[in-house]
Amino acid sequence: MNYVFYDFETSGLNYYFDQPIQLAAKLVDENFNVIDKFDEKCRLRDGVIPSPIAMLITKTNLNQLNKEQSFYEFMDKVHTKFTSWSPAIFIGYNNINFDEKFLRSSFYQSLYAPYLTNTNKNSRADLFKMILALCNLNKSYLNIPTDSISGKRSLKLEKLSENNGIKHEFAHDAMSDVDATIGIANIIKSNEPEFWEHMIQFNNHNNVSEYVNENSLVILPPTTATGEYLPACFITSNPDNAKEMIFYNLNEDVSDDVINSRTRAIGGLFRNKTLKKVKSNDYPIFLKLEHMNSALKEKFIENKKTYIDRAKTIHSSSNFVMNINQYLVDQLADYQVDNRDYLAASEHVDEMLYNGFTGPSDWLKIEELKKINDAKELSKQLNFLQDKRLVELYKRKMFSDKKNMLTDDILIEHKKYISQKIFNEGEKLPWTTLGKARHELSKASNDERFKNMSDELTDITNYLNQIEKDFS
Repeated sequence: MNYVFYDFETSGLNYYFDQPIQLAAKLVDENFNVIDKFDEKCRLRDGVIPSPIAMLITKTNLNQLNKEQSFYEFMDKVHTKFTSWSPAIFIGYNNINFDEKFLRSSFYQSLYAPYLTNTNKNSRADLFKMILALCNLNKSYLNIPTDSISGKRSLKLEKLSENNGIKHEFAHDAMSDVDATIGIANIIKSNEPEFWEHMIQFNNHNNVSEYVNENSLVILPPTTATGEYLPACFITSNPDNAKEMIFYNLNEDVSDDVINSRTRAIGGLFRNKTLKKVKSNDYPIFLKLEHMNSALKEKFIENKKTYIDRAKTIHSSSNFVMNINQYLVDQLADYQVDNRDYLAASEHVDEMLYNGFTGPSDWLKIEELKKINDAKELSKQLNFLQDKRLVELYKRKMFSDKKNMLTDDILIEHKKYISQKIFNEGEKLPWTTLGKARHELSKASNDERFKNMSDELTDITNYLNQIEKDFS
């Protein structure tokens, strides 16, 4: 299957309220030969205030960015390109925890189904998780950098590229990051093709589920550069969510106190890391004894009988498994209640990505709305959408790209919303306001990293002043 290597540059870190400003991607075959590529930028949506530090790090010229296509035109192109490249394995560097979240949120906010990368035979992988899996295995072909101050291994992409002779001229430029990611991936695949195939197989829930059911003992790789490789056995999946899988850390003794844990005590086993929760759809990686270096292999072989005996005890303890299941069901129910209450209280449709699925009739209605050329008729037809999130999202798209398709009342209402949002002086707001941006800009002016960027600091100041003028 082909791979899609991709990377976003964004206006900030909150995937609900910030947005992409650049996406670069390359479609490659199984041997990483480039088939097609994509590199586009877009301007910021009305009401999105960028993080000044993010703009300085990525060296983004906001005045130039303001001349780019709209966010919605940009996402139309992204959706068209990614759909044409499907089916494929979508992969980046820390994409599961960052780029993928921005991609889903951006599809949702631009009126597309958000789960393109793990539906219709597409799947997801993450090179950063691969590096975590092998960084302490002393692979001779991969030079893992060490921080000169802390002495700890550094897994930053730019340092990893530099240490392995991969050209990475413009760190934090999306296409440069894509090329660096492909370069690191190629080093692993060309030196240990079987290990690459082993790691890539965990790109979907079904493969993960099949693997853990066939292997009574697995090794969980570290989740940080200094973490441990843990022997573990699969216990159960959440009865209400099969993608939430539970493992027992076999370094821990299976005492009577553990086996007899009541439901209310199960949470403590998660907190002390006796039990480990793994999401099968977030590209977990499981290793085998043969993947370990000699020192780790010797340790695991020495304790293998103990691990097997502990796993047998756990699997024969039906009450323990039942109590874990009950804890998971209760925890999920509590989360759904709390999350529902939070979303119901929120006036921001941005945060409602996971608040239900849009039905097929609404997707058809969205296509019909595109054919309407009268503002009053559009306002009327929007009310027939069953998913009310789409009503607000469609108005935002029109406000950005076709203001003439909105009635005067809707225009005034949306301008008022943007004004209230960006001038808000609340302390714990999840988005960047003008006040927050100016405070961050003040800190940046005294930051050694930006001491030679006075022109850029001035440009950002002027950009913020213009936004204030436009919406005050």
